[in-house]
Amino acid sequence: MSRWRKKTYRCRLPEYDASGLLFDGSGFLGRNIIRLYRFMHHSGQLHDAGSPVRWKIRRLLDRVGISALVDFLYTYGIGGSLTRQDQLIFARFHAMEDRAYRLTLVNSIFFGIPSACIYFAAGEGFELLSRLNSVAEFPSLVIAHASFGFGIINAVVDFFRIFDSLVHRRCWAPFGAVPLVINLPTYLKTVKRKISGKLFDSRDCDSP
Repeated sequence: MSRWRKKTYRCRLPEYDASGLLFDGSGFLGRNIIRLYRFMHHSGQLHDAGSPVRWKIRRLLDRVGISALVDFLYTYGIGGSLTRQDQLIFARFHAMEDRAYRLTLVNSIFFGIPSACIYFAAGEGFELLSRLNSVAEFPSLVIAHASFGFGIINAVVDFFRIFDSLVHRRCWAPFGAVPLVINLPTYLKTVKRKISGKLFDSRDCDSP
């Protein structure tokens, strides 16, 4: 019966801690997104804050309180948009290492699918514009078809992410302009490491 048990996707790199992975595999934006999240949810103690300035900022954040909505948007909107490896690291700082797949799942449902709907709505808008103005007809149709195409790809990717995160409990980066901008430094760093032969074995981050 144990073979039917769902597998939890986690990164199995005992020689690296979360901070090591953070600096080794993440690009500039992904690394600082995780750093900021870790700082926001830090204990706030003076000896942990690192400097008096950071400690004062932490105290201010503790007094004001981190809004649940802001925390949700940052955790699942931004954290769930990171690469697979960065989501696993992000989950460690969120104390949900065994539930990292939820970053992908929630991001797909609350951010990915709505993004696809926005692409479709934009396509409809430009298609309507093409009928109203003959001068703008051709460029509007081009943009409309491109928007429909992005919407279809976005929807397919996010439905796959929902299915795979539920069944195999794996993390996946989303499709879209914002995730691409966030993850581009990480992708470039990965390509550079792969070319130089310094990329750690991806099998170390397979399902156990």
